Amino acid sequence: MNYPLFIAKRYLQTKRRSALVSRITTIAIGGVFVGVMTLVIVLSVINGFETELRQRIVAFNTNVVVFMRNPESWANADTLAGMLASQDHVTAVAPFVRSEALMSYEVIPGRRTRIRGVVVKGVDLRQEARVSTVIDSIKPAIESFDTDIFEDEELHDGVVLGLDLALELRVGLGEEVNLVTAPATIRGGKVDPTVRKCRVLGFFNSGMYEFDSRFVYMDIRSADRLFDFETGLRGYSIQLDDIYKAQDVDKTIQNILPMQDYGTNNWINMNKNLFSYMKIEKILMFLMLTLIILVAAFNLVGMLTMVIMEKRKEIGILKAMGAPAGGVMSIFMLEGTVIGVLGTIGGLITGYAACLILDRIHLDLPGDVYFIKTLPVLVQWQDLIAVCTSAILICFLATIYPSWEASKLLPVEAIRSE
Repeated sequence: MNYPLFIAKRYLQTKRRSALVSRITTIAIGGVFVGVMTLVIVLSVINGFETELRQRIVAFNTNVVVFMRNPESWANADTLAGMLASQDHVTAVAPFVRSEALMSYEVIPGRRTRIRGVVVKGVDLRQEARVSTVIDSIKPAIESFDTDIFEDEELHDGVVLGLDLALELRVGLGEEVNLVTAPATIRGGKVDPTVRKCRVLGFFNSGMYEFDSRFVYMDIRSADRLFDFETGLRGYSIQLDDIYKAQDVDKTIQNILPMQDYGTNNWINMNKNLFSYMKIEKILMFLMLTLIILVAAFNLVGMLTMVIMEKRKEIGILKAMGAPAGGVMSIFMLEGTVIGVLGTIGGLITGYAACLILDRIHLDLPGDVYFIKTLPVLVQWQDLIAVCTSAILICFLATIYPSWEASKLLPVEAIRSE
């Protein structure tokens, strides 16, 4: 063992140290510990949010969407479906009709009515189940939108509501709701909206409040009759074997289809702003929380300065015995770096353990604020490496100045001062 490492180890282990220096050493280790632990937890939570949002958005909206701009295109929908299914990376294709409407429910018949704006999506259940996970989340499970199980005197369309939408409307299974839609008909100079009576067949729960509080599913044939081409969007949802190929497949389809008759979009473009914001937020949080480690580094500078003042005589003796300035400097740089490493390792272990606990207990979140309803946590090894490297590097740089000052002490002055 070389003498700088041996002496640095003795300085760290010695009990003959002033209480003030010991406290500052503990504070320096604790500062690095808290900074690293906080960084690990915060970055893991941000990773969890980003991953969870991506998975749920892709599962709900599918990977690529192709929509028609005119009725003639919808008339050739079967041909289009076959062409889309033949493209590379495409695993499933499902048609849809989508539009906005108002949904009303009489909580107290004739006296109190609740109204919400909704997005109505007409789908074929079997085909939609191949491109979206929403159908599998419907409770109770249904095989069709038929309302034959209800003895209705009037004609009703079967609908499935998002769970949060149903809670806001206070509507139960099998109850009647009204869809108020365009186009409106003009009768005697009055504008009367189109009102369609619907029967609630079930509820879906995607886990994202944004979807569960707005979307209503119904049979695609009913939706096709309900909305015209001016008020409804018709097209195909496409599922891929690799979600990150969405932009490539999108461009391929654009090159094949005449864009004056068709339009396309994909999940990456539709959510680009959201994920760009989260990426920038992660970088900013990393930089901001690194300030905690910088504060600990200043404590480390103060601690080393006081140790050097306490060890002036020993430093003078070492230099009188022929120890070079670099060797003296190495002693205190090693001591400070070891303190940084101890705080980093402790913070890393504690932060990782806290992430495991948070992931296991599933803390509830307000879905209308955070999009999702439970706190997601995902630890990525790249972040752990970045945090540890940054913390140790900051602590190492903090040791340079006080160690350099120690190396400049003259042996005669150091010993005479004692």
